[in-house]
Amino acid sequence: MKIYFIRHSESQDDLINCYGGASDWDLTENGAMKVEKFRPKFEKLSCEKIFVSPLRRAYKTAEILNKNLNLPIEKVFELHETNHYGYLTGLEKNLAKELFAYLLEKPEYQNASYYNRKCMPGGETANELDKRVKKVIKKILKQSKDFKTIAIITHGGVLRSIFQVVLKDKRKLIDIKDVACAEIEFNKGKFEIKTTQGFVFE
Repeated sequence: MKIYFIRHSESQDDLINCYGGASDWDLTENGAMKVEKFRPKFEKLSCEKIFVSPLRRAYKTAEILNKNLNLPIEKVFELHETNHYGYLTGLEKNLAKELFAYLLEKPEYQNASYYNRKCMPGGETANELDKRVKKVIKKILKQSKDFKTIAIITHGGVLRSIFQVVLKDKRKLIDIKDVACAEIEFNKGKFEIKTTQGFVFE
C-alpha cells in the first residue's frame, strides 16, 4: 500500500502571529491557491480514499484536492493538530505574553517543543501525542487493507510524531512546508519512506 502524508496549506493563524495549534482556523486565499497548484499532481497519485483531520484548514485542503476526483473523504478526529500550546492556543502572541508572562517566564515552558518533550501548560504532552498518533495510524491501516493507495491530510505536529514513532525516522523535522507531501510504502507491516517533498530535516 502507498500512503501519502500531506500537511494542510497556509491558514489564517499564520498571518496574525498567534499560537495556532489545536485552534480551528480556515485556509487563507494564498493557502487555497497553493493547494490548487498542487492539485494536478495529487490527481495523478491514484489515491482511493482521503483520511483527514476535522479542523477546517485540513478539511478544506482535502476538498480542494478532491474537486475533480470525488474520492470518499473521512474525517478522523484523532488526526487533529496537537494542543501543544495549551492555555495559549488561539491567542495572538504579544497578547499571550501580557496575559501569561508569569508562565512564559518559567524555564520549563521556554523553548517548549515536540523534540524536547515539553509543552505549554494545559497542553498535550509529546508522549500523549505519540500514543494518539500510533493508535490512529493503526486504525486507518486496518480500515484501508483493501486499498492500494490512500492519502492522510493532517498537521505539522502530527506529522512530526508520525515520522518519529510510526516511520521510526529519528531525523529532526525543523520545518514542514504548506502542502508538503511524503510518499510512504507500507508492506508486510513495514514502512519505507520513498519521497519527502516540503519536509526539511536537520
